[in-house]
Amino acid sequence: MSQPIRATAQSLIDAFQATLPWPLDAFQIEAIEKLEAHQGVLVSAPTSSGKTVIADYAIYRALETDARAIYTTPLKALSNQKFRDYQRLHGEGYVGLVTGENTINPAAPVVVMTTEILRNLIYEDPQRLERVHYVILDEVHYIDDFPRGAVWEEIIIQAPRHIKFIGLSATISNFEEVAGWMSQQRGDIATVSVTKRPVELRLWLALRNDFYPLLDDQGAMPRETRQRAQSEDSTDRRLSQFRRPPENDLLPVVDRLRQREFLPAIYFIFSRRGCREALARCAAHGFDLTTDAEKAIIDQVVKARLDAIEDPDETALYRHLLDGETLRRGLAMHHAGLLPYLKELVEELFQRGLIKVVFATETLSLGIHMPARACVVSSFTKFDGRDFAPLTSGELTQLMGRAGRRGIDPIGHGVIFKEPDVDIGTIYEAATGEEMTVESKFAPTYNMVLNLLRYHRPDEVDELMERSFGQYQKIVARGNLDGRLANLVQRLADVTATRFQAEGDPCCTERTFSSFIRAEEEIASLRVQMRRVKRDHWQGRGRGRRRRVVARDAGGHTVRELKEQLAIWQQKAYALPCRKCPFLAEHRAHHAEVKDLRARIRASEQDAQRSQGEYRRKMHALRGVLGELGFLEAEVPTEKGLLASRIYGENSLIITEAIADGWLEELTPAELAASLVMVTAEDRNRDRPRPRRRFPTSAIALAQKRLRIIYYRFSAREKDRGEENLRPLSGDYVNFTYDWCSGRPLTDIQAPADIELGDAIKALKGLYSALRQIEWAVVERPSLRQLVLQTRKSLERDLITRV
Repeated sequence: MSQPIRATAQSLIDAFQATLPWPLDAFQIEAIEKLEAHQGVLVSAPTSSGKTVIADYAIYRALETDARAIYTTPLKALSNQKFRDYQRLHGEGYVGLVTGENTINPAAPVVVMTTEILRNLIYEDPQRLERVHYVILDEVHYIDDFPRGAVWEEIIIQAPRHIKFIGLSATISNFEEVAGWMSQQRGDIATVSVTKRPVELRLWLALRNDFYPLLDDQGAMPRETRQRAQSEDSTDRRLSQFRRPPENDLLPVVDRLRQREFLPAIYFIFSRRGCREALARCAAHGFDLTTDAEKAIIDQVVKARLDAIEDPDETALYRHLLDGETLRRGLAMHHAGLLPYLKELVEELFQRGLIKVVFATETLSLGIHMPARACVVSSFTKFDGRDFAPLTSGELTQLMGRAGRRGIDPIGHGVIFKEPDVDIGTIYEAATGEEMTVESKFAPTYNMVLNLLRYHRPDEVDELMERSFGQYQKIVARGNLDGRLANLVQRLADVTATRFQAEGDPCCTERTFSSFIRAEEEIASLRVQMRRVKRDHWQGRGRGRRRRVVARDAGGHTVRELKEQLAIWQQKAYALPCRKCPFLAEHRAHHAEVKDLRARIRASEQDAQRSQGEYRRKMHALRGVLGELGFLEAEVPTEKGLLASRIYGENSLIITEAIADGWLEELTPAELAASLVMVTAEDRNRDRPRPRRRFPTSAIALAQKRLRIIYYRFSAREKDRGEENLRPLSGDYVNFTYDWCSGRPLTDIQAPADIELGDAIKALKGLYSALRQIEWAVVERPSLRQLVLQTRKSLERDLITRV
């Protein structure tokens, strides 16, 4: 039970309330009271419901009480956004930012950072956390994400015990399970859960460019909607061989959104290409959704943002890329391949209600604050990496989370396209199903192993693995499995005990019926073998001639021998009393049930066995690989291992080996950048065919050969132990990186083939972050450190370092 709130605490709450333009909601007050009772708190609430206010209070309290607070997000874009928000709210001197590319005022009382940075800080410099009272984990449902989720678990397990965690999560079905694990790790974690949306959501089914209500007031599907959808499905089946117009077409749907006053709307399309084509179609057909006054404001915002860019080279690039006329009409697109400036421009204009329709991939549903009046899901199937699958209830909820602007829209609208290959029942089940369930994606990594072994004995590391959320879920699942297994065993005992207790006087016993079933199975098997042998009895030879041969089965038996065996088993079956038993049918049914129960028991026992010690086994395998490659000796990191522990990323071992080999110093800064980007970046589409690579210099070509040798040698050691953790080397960004670091103008640098410019910039930001880590890790190698510093400086353009 929460402790009563002290007068000083109540005065803090009142003072915080005075800073807000609206009264605190009940769930916000409840969460704040939990914090004042010295508890951590996990809050689960729908998108745009005001979860962040609880984090705002913790930060306000830290500033008022001379403590420190850290606000973490899983995405750099979110970190930058929160940094700007808190700077405006509290002043530049009180708020800092630490990401892979930027370190601004890191000693400030409030610091915004990515979760990876906080994890690194816990390992490298935990003393800096001594005055930190609160850590806010925004979007904590990302614990379900790979590979980010493992970082959440490391933080929650390893952070100093005095820190109170505030977890902010979207609505999830296993909220209590997450809270239970956090309480086990951090002590008292209170829970506050809200399921009601701040703005009512009304769902519509799009059929032939018109909208029909998907749910009535009781949550059932209206009869007219069901009949219309089934009628369309029947028509589609009859006319499937003819060319027909699409089920729902972009232009009429956008027009219907305007007629229904559903704008501004987020129109989700699950591909970047689809977003580009949709925007181009609307522009080509002259769609204009803004007034003259809105166009003037859009012009002002675009001009102000361009004027704020200090690099004239970058300004020229944006003027080349910017489709100002389409923006002025209230149309835009948003996806991860856009440059940050363009995404931020779209976000600002949309938040101000100036963009009326934004065509976006599902990344827009993650974290960024962009509420709309309506959200449109243009396809109910999405590629999951292996195949196209219908959206889950959790995915649909996430996409619809932006529908309905609090304080502006009395009702938010969600429009779902009906497609011929998706049954209406599937859409209804997703719309009325449970919220998403988060599952641990925890997996030990080489870097985790090395950092843990720096400070812990091997047995302590094994114990830490058992504290992961993944292991917690396995223990819970094992408990459920044990319950089901006990039920199966009891059912087996019941069936076994009763199957020969039929009314009357059955002539079967357990022993005779088992013998009878065995005889029947042997007879059936022998008949199959005989048919196969007879089929092969004649073997073709030559043209039209056949030769009689002595055919045998796989065991070498002739037809005569099989007939003899068949006669023996038939005689055994005939001699058993079960053949005439009046309850033979019941006995057969019981036997089949027993057989099924025993198979299910074996499967359950195997599942339970596999779930035990999985992370410990993986940890031992990784330690074995590290030992063989010279990063560990007697379970203690070597000099090379200590170096690798300070470089984070999937391929940190490859970078460390290259440093240890000593050839990186032979490269120029631009060559070093072009070489290391092969290790730090990931090709967007590894399976697409690529032309023969031409490297900018022979030194880079040699570096690529050396890195490949390291990669294949290390991968072979991994495979020997059943592991596959290293990422293949990238080749997409080598020339782009070399040109960038050589100082060529942005407009002259050719983007990689089939790669969005935003993806190329993302690859450079990852490289920049890795160079900062290497620079810090090689302090005892002054010549290499100087080269790394020069390389990092050569990357520094406003596109990389601007917040």
